Amino acid sequence: MASPQPFQPFFEHFGQSPVPHASTVNAAATAQLEEELRVPVDSPGRGILLRSPRAGYGKTHLIDHVGRRLSSGHEFIPLRPLDGKQVNARAAVEDALRRLTRQLPAGGGLTALDLNARKILAHGLEPLVVSGEVPCQDREAAVQALKQRPVETFDFHHPQAVTAHWTRENFEVLGPRLALEVSRTTGCSLNQVAYWLAALFRFAVAAPEHPGRAGTLLQSAVDDADAERFGTLLALLSRFSRIVLVVDDLEGVHGSPESARQVAGFLATVRQEAPRVDIVVSINDDVWDSAFVPALSGGLLDRLSESTIRLDGLSRAELIALLESRIGEKAARVLDQLKPEGDDQYARRLLRLASEMAEDDESGDAPSGPDSSDSGNPPRSDGSSLREAAAALQSAAAAARRDGQTEPERSRAV
Repeated sequence: MASPQPFQPFFEHFGQSPVPHASTVNAAATAQLEEELRVPVDSPGRGILLRSPRAGYGKTHLIDHVGRRLSSGHEFIPLRPLDGKQVNARAAVEDALRRLTRQLPAGGGLTALDLNARKILAHGLEPLVVSGEVPCQDREAAVQALKQRPVETFDFHHPQAVTAHWTRENFEVLGPRLALEVSRTTGCSLNQVAYWLAALFRFAVAAPEHPGRAGTLLQSAVDDADAERFGTLLALLSRFSRIVLVVDDLEGVHGSPESARQVAGFLATVRQEAPRVDIVVSINDDVWDSAFVPALSGGLLDRLSESTIRLDGLSRAELIALLESRIGEKAARVLDQLKPEGDDQYARRLLRLASEMAEDDESGDAPSGPDSSDSGNPPRSDGSSLREAAAALQSAAAAARRDGQTEPERSRAV
């Protein structure tokens, strides 16, 4: 039976289970992206272009890692291009809601969308209480509760949440006034705000354990969805936390200016509706140069690339760190065995070379001399260093199978 392969997966998708991380790999780019995203909630959003010479340089891994580090105050929402070519408003709304309606850990069935819905309702009700349009016995205390404790104030499932129950009983009359106030503060279309406010209200008042509440919301939100509806949703969410829209997997746009125009036009509409949202576009140089540059005006290009972060080839120290995250202290010896040069010095290529070497060692089919490089495998000798490298791979695989160990513990066990 073959041992688990410590060098895979070669391909990552945003939001998947985390893979081993080497903190020194692409460290400068990681720090730059994190710094640009770590801003106050009311700061204007930016268009950030994350570029590399080709696929496999670690762009998706970098974004995913930064997203996990900033998870307490940021919501990273992926925008999935259909067939890698075009973005679709229906799919965008559905993907965003599916992400937001996942149950929170130890949340009693509540989701991130529940918490945001309560904050949006409190945000709309506050000016009506301040103006006296909504009467209350202790106006100052009511305003403070709406500002400081919106989640508890609009807990529709708590018997003593008086404001929540009063809102539920009067929402048919109150809803249009709330929508008007929220539209005024966000600058979004009144019709779109009214739609989302009513939809989020119905979602929030339904019991968390109700099996169909998320499905009902998804079905109604996706019908007739367009970029304006999607942008309005992001605008509402961005009142309370930083929203980062991640555009990845754009390889299908290569050589298609028409597809590039469609993607850029969609993003421009989102930015117009939700000016606080950051948009991170992860793209290879060939896709950018063959599709976006010929298709877009200077203004659109500037909006997408207000900030550009580049990933280039890895240094020897970074290559060693990448291997160490998989196989521990034998990494330098394995790297010397692989001898990556020039165009091979990026993450995916290094892991492929190491994987091929590990497979050859397991099968016993080790090349005997330099001519083996013609097949795409790096030249290697058949001495003790090769056998020790193979032993390191087997040890790493065994460490990975041990229950209850963290990644640093696995690395030390090699």
